[in-house]
Amino acid sequence: MTTYRVVRRQFAGLSGEGARMYGGRCNPPGIPAIYTSQSIALAVLEILVHIDKSEVPDDYVVMAIRFAGRRAGRSDLTGANQFTQDRFKASFYRWPVLRVASVIVPREFNFVALPDAPGFAATIEWMEPLSFDRRLFASQ
Repeated sequence: MTTYRVVRRQFAGLSGEGARMYGGRCNPPGIPAIYTSQSIALAVLEILVHIDKSEVPDDYVVMAIRFAGRRAGRSDLTGANQFTQDRFKASFYRWPVLRVASVIVPREFNFVALPDAPGFAATIEWMEPLSFDRRLFASQ
């Protein structure tokens, strides 16, 4: 399975370190996680809702990530960021990659990869600079 990640160049990797340090919508602090999307377009939308629109960023890349092994587990991770680390692992580590509905486009899916989960295997297929269209950042 191949998914896509849009991220600042300095964080382009598969460690999940940023999510481990701060937590995220689908993981508590202390649990490494890699947030990806089913398409590049959805990955861009997921970034656009979070970044400052006052200037066009120039340090983002898009990555294609291939996850090996079994298919992604389907999970409702609502409130998972409130779990303790042990409870999160007991509840969600049976799958190294979890499919979750996007909040922005609920009929599409994001994938949360758990690098510390048993069976995790991923490779970066390709990575290239991402140039955002300036119209996305135009002032009204």
